[in-house]
Amino acid sequence: MEDIAGIDPAVVAEVERETSELLSALIQIDTSNPPGDETRVAEFMQSWFAARGLHGEIAGEPADRASFVLTLDSGKPGPSLLLLAHEDVVPANAPDWQVPPFSGLIRDGYVWGRGAVDIKNLVAAHAVATARIAASGGPAAGRLVYACTADEEEGSIGGARWLVEHRPDLIRTDYVINEGGGHFLERGGRRVYILESGEKGTAQFRLIIKGEAGHASVPLRSGNAVVGAARVVDALISHELPLVIDGSSEELVQLLVDAPALRERLRDPKTARAALHELARRDVQLADMIEPLYGFAFSPTIVHSNSVAVNVYPTRVELSVDCRMLAGHDEQEVLTEVRTALDGVEADWDLEWVGPVVRGNSSPYPSPLSAAIQKTLTEHVPEAELANSHSVGFTDSNWFRAAYPDTIAYNFAPHLVETYDEVTPRYHNVDERILVRDLAFQSLFAERVALELLS
Repeated sequence: MEDIAGIDPAVVAEVERETSELLSALIQIDTSNPPGDETRVAEFMQSWFAARGLHGEIAGEPADRASFVLTLDSGKPGPSLLLLAHEDVVPANAPDWQVPPFSGLIRDGYVWGRGAVDIKNLVAAHAVATARIAASGGPAAGRLVYACTADEEEGSIGGARWLVEHRPDLIRTDYVINEGGGHFLERGGRRVYILESGEKGTAQFRLIIKGEAGHASVPLRSGNAVVGAARVVDALISHELPLVIDGSSEELVQLLVDAPALRERLRDPKTARAALHELARRDVQLADMIEPLYGFAFSPTIVHSNSVAVNVYPTRVELSVDCRMLAGHDEQEVLTEVRTALDGVEADWDLEWVGPVVRGNSSPYPSPLSAAIQKTLTEHVPEAELANSHSVGFTDSNWFRAAYPDTIAYNFAPHLVETYDEVTPRYHNVDERILVRDLAFQSLFAERVALELLS
């Protein structure tokens, strides 16, 4: 297994043992969201830290959806850093798995189970890093905060969003390191790590297509809402959304696209759309990473009809659409694009938003935090390069940037052994697992970044 440059193998082995045992125990606490029930993890982590002489606070509402926060204060002037991860996981269908998804089994060098990479691994890795820093005397300056928070997967109850609003005294810091990013790709003999300094917003919506009830034995009858819904889906996926080229994709293109002419075309709005198609033919994985950073994304995902009989036309069909938008864009622009896409479509439709519309946001880059990440990465993975990008999904970093404009929040949880190709397919998938060496590296990396930044 790959060594970690500059770190005593005995230290690595001890951190492997401690992080894997803690992660295994956390996976065994089923916090599938819904319903969540994350307070059990908060209580577990409170006891885990108390056994090491460290005491934090459980906070949040409702009572069964609480978070845990702990602070190491140096008592000296300096910056503050939050190590953040969420306690909840997505549900798992046990019959589809090789092992029981909430067993926390340690086998073949991996910790198996729901949450192993999303993201109880960081709950464990950050905890061990925090405890090691405390055992060594704490940060030299400033303040280190550890937090494991509820309700990230749905984001409708509390968790980080509740904490930034109600308990800034616990949670507000100058810098945040959170889940996402840290995966690496190997291209042309180089190892490129992705740091996410921002993320797209979420504007999920439901289109209600209305029709006339009638007997399905008359196929030419007008007003079939299902046919209208089909036309709407076709129009949405056929519509060319505006192409946006901003800084979120620049370093990915520069570092990962080998062909100079193609790189240039990918950065030119006049040629970028065709260049994305060419990139997909050459390297579909890289195209899948870069293309979502070029603007809005409409993805129809769920269709429901109110007909209860196969021989009756429905009066209502509901089409759910997942929509993501780049930082700086809003729901009004989404609505404009939907209207443009459906202009002239033969269907009677209305739109309603599904859940809260969350605008994308980003933090300045570079910064003292990115410098600490780059320095630590270079020390322990000498061949590594860092590429700034944005997450195309959602993380709790969004709440911190929105609530505290001066806070710099990055998503970075680095792997050492397994690549982007190997790790990312396990998110929300069956047989979720993390390599014990990568888990230990995430902990040791967080420890050293914190010590570097709070020096």
